Amino acid sequence: MRRIPLLLGFIASAFMVTSGSALAAGARTAASPPVNNSIPKISGTAREGHTLNASNGTWSGLAPITYAYQWQRCNSGGSSCAVLPGATNQNYVASAGDVNQTLRVQVTATNADGTAQALSGPTGGIAASGNAPASTKQPNPSGTPQDGQTIKTDNGSWSGSNPITFTYQWQSCTAVNPVCTNIVGATSSSYVINASQDGLLLRAVVVATNSFGTSFVTSNVTTAVIAKASSPVDSILPAISGTKSVGNTPSASAGSWTGVAANGFTYQWTRCNSNGTACSNVSGATGTSYGVGLADLGLAVRVNVTATNSTGATLATSVAAVIARPVIKTYRFSATLRANQEVIRGTSTRSAGHFTATARGKTLTWTLTFAHLSGHPTFAALNTGGRGVNGPSFKTLCRQCVSGAHGAVTLTASQLDRFLRNQVYVNVHTPRHPLGEIRGQVILG
Repeated sequence: MRRIPLLLGFIASAFMVTSGSALAAGARTAASPPVNNSIPKISGTAREGHTLNASNGTWSGLAPITYAYQWQRCNSGGSSCAVLPGATNQNYVASAGDVNQTLRVQVTATNADGTAQALSGPTGGIAASGNAPASTKQPNPSGTPQDGQTIKTDNGSWSGSNPITFTYQWQSCTAVNPVCTNIVGATSSSYVINASQDGLLLRAVVVATNSFGTSFVTSNVTTAVIAKASSPVDSILPAISGTKSVGNTPSASAGSWTGVAANGFTYQWTRCNSNGTACSNVSGATGTSYGVGLADLGLAVRVNVTATNSTGATLATSVAAVIARPVIKTYRFSATLRANQEVIRGTSTRSAGHFTATARGKTLTWTLTFAHLSGHPTFAALNTGGRGVNGPSFKTLCRQCVSGAHGAVTLTASQLDRFLRNQVYVNVHTPRHPLGEIRGQVILG
């Protein structure tokens, strides 16, 4: 017959572990697969026999994120790419077959929620071994990519015998899976943008020549060209960060924009249903942070960011953030009460008691039993103090107590902390022993 309590205890423990796991899983409000924020880049000398190295780019998403690599050989324009069998390391040694071609690397990012890929820009044309120019650093365009503005490219960095001379050809590229074409007459290191490039990306082809040969490299691309004096353009949506549960204060980032000053943003938080629709403004919630209240529990919030410049205003809205229920921890305590801990010698050694309690949040639910006391208890209390140390009472459990008394008290954060550090004892007082007849140190577990 004694096996039944043990079995029930095992089932209760299993239930608590399972419930705890479910609560922990519930804290994840949405899947977070890898998202590429900046594309991978290739560094090193674009020459036969030299080692090129790939960076991962930057990614967001659930950590940890692991990375895999696949190098590709492309034509001189960086298109018509083919996978290089076996080239799956982060670095790659350019071969004779790569001469006068370009190389790219595809990075695959993986975490527990999924997989995503990002492709680097192309290297410069791979130079033959020797002293002909070879690119060691990709050129970068500078200036504002806007109709009527002037952009420039540097030459990047090169190896090879000096002197090296440079010529240029600007290209316009589609914004998705870029396909680039030469801009007629745009053959200097700078270029004045016109309206025909609105919405496109721009880059420069830099051609390097010395007495041993010629090689080339394409610059990094600009962001999308915006129309002259246009309203702000959003390229990365606003985002909400921080703990998204009641009592916490998540923050908003403006995202990424072109055509707006750093102080040109306003914010409005909205409250939505649980799937992020049917949103309405939260009155007064117009800052970069938001205090989550009980009214948000089980719903979702978004932040609307309005970017304004001299031409107009543009609105962008964050992804919805579901407000999760806070995880409330439960702690269990017990104490065995005995005589001769608080009073003079001669107290009946038969006096004894038992105290059990459960703390959930700020509420402590307790039960007190006792037997063989010298008289009816006047009151029982919780006192501050470690084992063998007397201290003041801070909560009265009951007056004129009877065995089996039970109830609930509200604890402060500091009082709960004393329980967790075993710095609380239960003291039962009787008329014969007003300082306490039986006492027990409260322990966790």
